[in-house]
Amino acid sequence: MAKKLGPGKCVHCLKDVEERNSDHVFPESWYPDSTPLDLEKWQIPSCISCNEAYGRLEQDFLVRVGLCLDPHDPASKSIVEKAVRSLKPAAARNARDAQHRLGKGKRILAQALHGDKIPDHGVFLGLDDRWADIPSERTAILIPKQSFERITEKIVRGIFYIEDGIFIEPPYIIDFFASAEDDNSPWQQALERWGKVYERPPGIVVRRAVAEDRVSSIFEMTFWKQFKTYAAVSR
Repeated sequence: MAKKLGPGKCVHCLKDVEERNSDHVFPESWYPDSTPLDLEKWQIPSCISCNEAYGRLEQDFLVRVGLCLDPHDPASKSIVEKAVRSLKPAAARNARDAQHRLGKGKRILAQALHGDKIPDHGVFLGLDDRWADIPSERTAILIPKQSFERITEKIVRGIFYIEDGIFIEPPYIIDFFASAEDDNSPWQQALERWGKVYERPPGIVVRRAVAEDRVSSIFEMTFWKQFKTYAAVSR
């Protein structure tokens, strides 16, 4: 159960509310079984509404991404198992939960693309083909772009709050990027030279480089050692 924090500002929506609770920046269910037991897990103040909305988004994202991760890598093995188990009626707590799992699995599979229906573009870097399957037997899981964006934004806001006690407010905005071009890009050079690393391994590793105004910044986030997202905070 989330810890109650009382009145104050929500890190996500920036509203002053009467009741807040503690929200995990990187959801507890996203930490692999190989995570050190004594690892401190980032938490930030959130209004009830934002916390609940992110909870639904994170659960859906975990299942979809979990079906695309490497089931043999220690950084993601338990995440894959968790994603598969969440769709199995046999693992349900009761009949209602079994129906929910069955329905969720059917929805995800109904949206999936198969064989020659899979386009040669739009595949998220790091979540592409892992094995030399027969083309006609390939399956692609659809993951909303907004999910990548919102989760990346949540981590940006969370690290600024934890590290600096700062809320990202106008005139600053957060932009999401799926890649940072190449290893020699100015972006990567800045991260290599000035970036500070924040780790909750092997679930997530974040690099952040901050400008002199203490807010303008760039981020690189590596999830389960398998894919990355990027963000920039600017006016």
